[in-house]
Amino acid sequence: MNSNAIIPICSLTPGIYSSSIKARVIWKSEITQWSTGTKTGIVYIMHLLDESGEITGIVFADYDNGFYDQIQPGLVYHISGFEVEKAISSYKVSDNPYQLFFRPNTVLQLSACGQIPREKYNFLPLLKVSSKADEDPVDAIGICTEVGRLEERGGYFIREILLVDPDNHPVMLNLWQKEAVNFVGQPTDVIVVKGARARFHNNEMKLNASWYTNVQINPDIPDATDLLAWYNNQ
Repeated sequence: MNSNAIIPICSLTPGIYSSSIKARVIWKSEITQWSTGTKTGIVYIMHLLDESGEITGIVFADYDNGFYDQIQPGLVYHISGFEVEKAISSYKVSDNPYQLFFRPNTVLQLSACGQIPREKYNFLPLLKVSSKADEDPVDAIGICTEVGRLEERGGYFIREILLVDPDNHPVMLNLWQKEAVNFVGQPTDVIVVKGARARFHNNEMKLNASWYTNVQINPDIPDATDLLAWYNNQ
């Protein structure tokens, strides 16, 4: 491939690329532990967006090369020398069937913004959460109507948040670990989650948010403004 070419995210298919994508980092996760059998390590993910679509970028510790501190959400980067593979379900936080993996020769360079959007959401009405398959990624928005207390279950922290939207169909959002501990939202706040997971539990489909999920409280986006107006005018 031409190493100077810029590939749209929507055109990425499995393979090793010397070409670049030019994408905005919408969000990056914290660095977290992973384990598979006897193997362990650390990993972080990021949401990458260009004019054509979005993809999850995944960086394992062996291939970090100091990228974590360089990568600033909101900025645009040229990324080259990566590999695209079929999405790993445990890291799947968007509808894109593929994921972008950083490799030893990955190059990251700050770029001018151009026309790249600042965010992209594929909000699923809360009424339709029950139709999702277990572990499917979900972008959702809702008014917080209840904030549960911080609990510990099986060695993990959890906080239950009840969300509602104009369909008046409540859905439970379970926040785990740091997301649960650090949550400062209150009833009547607008809660946005990108990359939550549908999870069937106690005979109902709920949403789960942990290190892999971008949780926002009252974000400055039109959908949040409209939802709050609906709630206040009931």
